[in-house]
Amino acid sequence: MNNAAFTRQRGAALIVGLMMLLALTLIGVTTMGMNTMELRMANNAQNQTNAFQAAEAGLEVGVGLTDSNDITTNPQIITPPLLANATVLVDSRFVGLIPGRGSGFTSGISCPGSSPERTRCAHFEVRSIGQHLASNASSTQLQGFYVLAPQAQ
Repeated sequence: MNNAAFTRQRGAALIVGLMMLLALTLIGVTTMGMNTMELRMANNAQNQTNAFQAAEAGLEVGVGLTDSNDITTNPQIITPPLLANATVLVDSRFVGLIPGRGSGFTSGISCPGSSPERTRCAHFEVRSIGQHLASNASSTQLQGFYVLAPQAQ
């Protein structure tokens, strides 16, 4: 009786087992592909964050290096070593002068805390470009600010 049961089986278990193994392999390969893509996305986000932080640090350097007593129209380009994995290009530019109280831009902005006889406001813009070294991630930040400067004699 046992011999008759074995002779009727024609390898169906082997085919079913191989089909299940194929399905599990496809699921595993698809999951690995998705995980690899998520890892790349997280790495790109981290590189962009590093570039942004480098650009922000460059703004601080540019604002700190601005000298209101030496007002020139030539851009100052500084490349400070701020982060180990990013470079920064800082461009600090003198934009213009605003006289003391009572006058200013056409929008009515005047230089706060100044007197027309003794001081004026120097308007500067600092542009900072942070570039991640290992990728093409970059970030550009622009900040404008005013500095009280002595009147020219």
